[in-house]
Amino acid sequence: MTEPVTLPDFEQFGGQTINGLEKPEEATAATQAVLKESRDSGKPRIDDPGDTQVTLERGICRDDIWHREAEVRELNGYDAEAMAAAGASNSAYKVVETLLARGVVSVGGEPMTRKLSGELLIGDRELLIMHIRRATFGNVLEFEQLPCPHCGELVDLTVHLDAIPTVRLEDPQRTEFDVPLRKGATAIVRLPTGLDQEAVFGIKNNRAKQDSEILSRCVLRLVQPDGTELRRPPAQTISMADRQTLLQFLTDTQPGPRLLDFTWTHETCGEEVELPINLATLFRGL
Repeated sequence: MTEPVTLPDFEQFGGQTINGLEKPEEATAATQAVLKESRDSGKPRIDDPGDTQVTLERGICRDDIWHREAEVRELNGYDAEAMAAAGASNSAYKVVETLLARGVVSVGGEPMTRKLSGELLIGDRELLIMHIRRATFGNVLEFEQLPCPHCGELVDLTVHLDAIPTVRLEDPQRTEFDVPLRKGATAIVRLPTGLDQEAVFGIKNNRAKQDSEILSRCVLRLVQPDGTELRRPPAQTISMADRQTLLQFLTDTQPGPRLLDFTWTHETCGEEVELPINLATLFRGL
């Protein structure tokens, strides 16, 4: 069986890609790092609060009008306590939902609610979390005694969040996408939202079922070469190769910051070093 493709999200960013949609158990363990003291080198450098205004990639639609402007705020001690309580549930999804509920003031002028959070694209949720981090700790991360995997030298590194790669939507208002499949078929899909993410988190210890859940929710129609159209095809009936193609498309097209893709160049040895930045690093101290 081919390896499933991960979708980007904030449930974990570490040395390996662990996705809350497809690997909830590992993501849950990773997220607990937010709530514990650690000797990891990534620490927040608390500088001037960042801008609290955010322009989302997709936003929400109300009365056929898309609203992309959002507002976040700086987290405080009450929020830290709420995050700790969420972490005690051993649910990575609950931790992220708590972070969004506490740190997002509004989207499109509408107060943040659980329902509203579920409507948002995963990439928009990640972008909001990045801006909550900026509002709380500023735009800079500092790493102390970071080992270079190529030469072994220990390096002190300053990372500006603006340097994190970000994927944009070519057309923010486009909600359906055509994905060519094998044998001339075409799938019509939509991008996963917070509600989809929550559904996948409810499936334990079965990555194939997690893949099927996201595909069942996001594949809207399957068009055969002769024009025959099947609405909401059972994901289990889609070939493994086509499933992989669809998962890859959902990964590549989902907008938002790609913290896992951050790299830096070590001046001493000249090598490029991968430095996946995780949620625990962004919010160390909460």
